[in-house]
Amino acid sequence: MAKRRDSLARLHALYGRNYLRLLPLIPEEAKPGERWHMRLSSQIEVGFILVEQTRYTQVLQIQRWVPASSWLTIPSMSVRLYHDARLAEVLSGQQISGLSPLYDWQTAKLWLAQDRFQTNLFLAEILECLSPHRLKAMVAEVRE
Repeated sequence: MAKRRDSLARLHALYGRNYLRLLPLIPEEAKPGERWHMRLSSQIEVGFILVEQTRYTQVLQIQRWVPASSWLTIPSMSVRLYHDARLAEVLSGQQISGLSPLYDWQTAKLWLAQDRFQTNLFLAEILECLSPHRLKAMVAEVRE
């Protein structure tokens, strides 16, 4: 059975869409270490932390915010925005291992193209929920 391989052009198109959806969610005056939250409902809140900022890039930590618990790990991912190229790429993720790879063997050190595409597609789905027109429809509350 032939396995589907995503092209580099398709991956970069996804990076570009993620960048365009993520950019409006970042305050213009945000500085490294700053945090902000977006409440989507009474039970769902997404938090952002600006981890790093350079001349052409920013690194964000995106987390689902839930009440503190000793037994629950909070899902999160790190995303780098490349402002000169207008791309956003997932660098790492926690608790997103439910994305099954399409290959039969496992390796701890190799991140294959399909995994990269699936993880960035997961980010795209999160950002679709956070898009400005959806936020207005949900009457989202943005707070410091």
